[in-house]
Amino acid sequence: MSWSYNPSNLGTDTSAERLNVVRYLVGDTDVDDQQVQDEEITFALSEVGNNAYFAASYVADTIAAKYARRVTTKLDGALSAEYSDLADQYRKLSVFLKQQGQKYSGGSLGISYGGIKITDVNTTRDDSNRVPASFRMDRFRFLDEDYQSDYIEE
Repeated sequence: MSWSYNPSNLGTDTSAERLNVVRYLVGDTDVDDQQVQDEEITFALSEVGNNAYFAASYVADTIAAKYARRVTTKLDGALSAEYSDLADQYRKLSVFLKQQGQKYSGGSLGISYGGIKITDVNTTRDDSNRVPASFRMDRFRFLDEDYQSDYIEE
């Protein structure tokens, strides 16, 4: 297992840059207090399509799980370790990083917006090799104007 961090190599173009960005986002930049290994970050990146923010959220959840396993320790009132607080902070960081990832990737709700071109609809309808639709918006529109005038008030 290995651990590396290079603050002068931050970016999203190469795997080394993305690894450094994930470390930077979760605050795992102190060689004397290593939280996760390079291989774990590489795995997280592969799971989320190399999105550094989503990978950082994934890693923060992993670190939170690590601290959630530890019990709060108090020795004679002089020394204490509140691991539950640390786990909560990493969970909050994970949520924040996920929101940032959604914000920067444009997929905050998983909904895309836009329109369908009329020419695309007409091209699809005119395709003779396409199975005809069983329902269309204008399916019951009257085509005969004389017939319409008998039943539709104007």
